[in-house]
Amino acid sequence: MGVNVMPEVKKWAMEVRMSFQKTGMAKFISHLDTVRCITRAMKRANVPVWFTEGFNPHAFLTFAMPLSLGFESLCETVDFRLMEEVDLEKLANQINDALPVDITIKEIYVYETSPNDIRWAEYKIVFNNPDELLLENAEKVLSADEIMVLKKAKKGRNKVEKEVNIKEHIKSFELEDNNGKLVLKTVLSSGTNFNINPMLLIGALTKDTETDEQDVDIIKVQSYTENMEVFR
Repeated sequence: MGVNVMPEVKKWAMEVRMSFQKTGMAKFISHLDTVRCITRAMKRANVPVWFTEGFNPHAFLTFAMPLSLGFESLCETVDFRLMEEVDLEKLANQINDALPVDITIKEIYVYETSPNDIRWAEYKIVFNNPDELLLENAEKVLSADEIMVLKKAKKGRNKVEKEVNIKEHIKSFELEDNNGKLVLKTVLSSGTNFNINPMLLIGALTKDTETDEQDVDIIKVQSYTENMEVFR
């Protein structure tokens, strides 16, 4: 005798993705505070967002990749569910009105990809006060067969530093002297499989120079899938 299985009841009307940029002073807002900020903005904008069930219900938000403190980004995304169908352009404007300066919604749309599809990220890195050795050193390092760095990793419950070659995780790079500042445009491995923090590369480029590796502006420009299609 067969067992009748009840079909899963869908509790929401739409699954959408919101793309936003985080620039200016907002780069000093941590990822956790960014989550809180967007959650509160949604509440103020009366967004009919779907909440989890259980003892501690909360807005179900999925951010693609946490952004490091001090980084700006033009391509952050967060996925969420809506309890009813709404005008997505109007919804974006409502949330924007409730957000602080320097966090701006670009678009809300129905998506078909998963954050797990992200494989690459494009960055613009500006060295504000490069010394005279940096350009030569950067060209030498980026052209080498190996770029060995110490990368933090987990070993059981402990965090350890492991030496890795990040050269194979640099898809492209371009160096440019711009009015006394050195600009590096590069595409690095990103995502849940393997992620390269630009600070690892910056450390390798400034080694053996007097350039301050902290005196940089880092902007995440775009995220891509394996085939270098824009993630959206």
